[in-house]
Amino acid sequence: MLFAQKKPALYFLTASLFGLIVLFGPVSYNDEHRVLIGFISETVKLVLANYLPYIVVFLCVLSSVGALFYRFFPKQTLAFSALSNIFKMNYLWLLLNCGGTSLAVLVLFQIGPVWLWGDNTGGLVLYDLLVSILVAVALGCIVLPLLTDFGLMEFVGVHADKWFRRLFTLPGRSAVDAFASWFGGSTIGLIVTSNQMKAGFYTQREAVVIATNFSIVSITFTLVILDTLHLASHFYLFFITMIISGGVCALTLPRIPPLSRISNAYLKQHQQKDNKPSGSSLHKRAWIAALERASHTPDSKQLINRIMANILEVWFGVLPVAMFITTLGLCITEYTQIFTWLATPITYLLNILQIQQADAAAPAFLIGFIDMFLPALVGANIESESTRFIIAVIAVGQLIFASETAIMMLKLGLPIKILELVVVFVLRTVIILPIAKLSALFFL
Repeated sequence: MLFAQKKPALYFLTASLFGLIVLFGPVSYNDEHRVLIGFISETVKLVLANYLPYIVVFLCVLSSVGALFYRFFPKQTLAFSALSNIFKMNYLWLLLNCGGTSLAVLVLFQIGPVWLWGDNTGGLVLYDLLVSILVAVALGCIVLPLLTDFGLMEFVGVHADKWFRRLFTLPGRSAVDAFASWFGGSTIGLIVTSNQMKAGFYTQREAVVIATNFSIVSITFTLVILDTLHLASHFYLFFITMIISGGVCALTLPRIPPLSRISNAYLKQHQQKDNKPSGSSLHKRAWIAALERASHTPDSKQLINRIMANILEVWFGVLPVAMFITTLGLCITEYTQIFTWLATPITYLLNILQIQQADAAAPAFLIGFIDMFLPALVGANIESESTRFIIAVIAVGQLIFASETAIMMLKLGLPIKILELVVVFVLRTVIILPIAKLSALFFL
């Protein structure tokens, strides 16, 4: 009997259903349709609007102090080894961290030149981006264990096995990596992929293909993008468009350079084999895998500790670095013509596709390589809703950005070079652009 294990089955079904409702459940408020987690996020930001910027700066300061302490007083930190994952970083990340904290303090208290802390540069990053990240990360980390720790990923992964092999030339377990990214964020997906490659489950090419096609940002952060571009009511259209365009990229890119030229050898001498129950139907194998995972769920104390650790790790690791890179990128965009000049060829392409306000939109397609959120900030004031929608799809779909995914891929030892990442970034943009345009043309 499939329901013989009643307790694991109850855990799996209840947790998965509740998590899916929170992430995808529709809510209508003030004539706008949003997903439930987006409504909760907006409510929290509204209630705590006067306090959240100060909380962000306080967390940035704590992050830099902790990082400096772990870097320069290693002996004194031995008693706090549990925090090493949060505060231990190399000199480059330490520099970005401290630089971002310094900028956050200057912006909060409006110290220094106005171009640094103005509403279109540092002020926008602190009061809009970082506040949104603060709330979205907390809510996401609370909800996501319901989808990742109770069997849903295993259930979906087994069902996706055959199709992932046929469509994307990837082993079935890569479906779990894709959902780890989608539910938990690109960083989680990249770590899973790197570990699987080093353990001998993926070839080098498979690992890079997964990292550059499925390590997409989490659902919760896409809500930040949509809110910034005033498109929260179009979440479902955005979601469907992103899946279609991402699927086309995943079908195409593994079969062309540079990804097709990456070695298909394993890092280890012997390939690891997946153990699959023989003689079982697909649905039964998926159910067994889900119940096996649900039967090993952490207790409430372990779950709370893990949630808090995940929240703090992302807050301390992302907030200061995002402040530094995004503010720098916005200052360059706002007060120089560098990205406008570089985006001239893109302007011609947008005009050919008859995309409105092409001159204003073109830099957004280029600046996404610095940080995924920058296109949303650049395009937030564009009047055309269809153009803003296209920018949202491109911003998320480009996937390769220096402030997180690109650096993480190199840091985790994935066998791809920075120039190859630039080529993948360009190819993804070229593939996704006409799909986003068609979606906006027919449905907006």
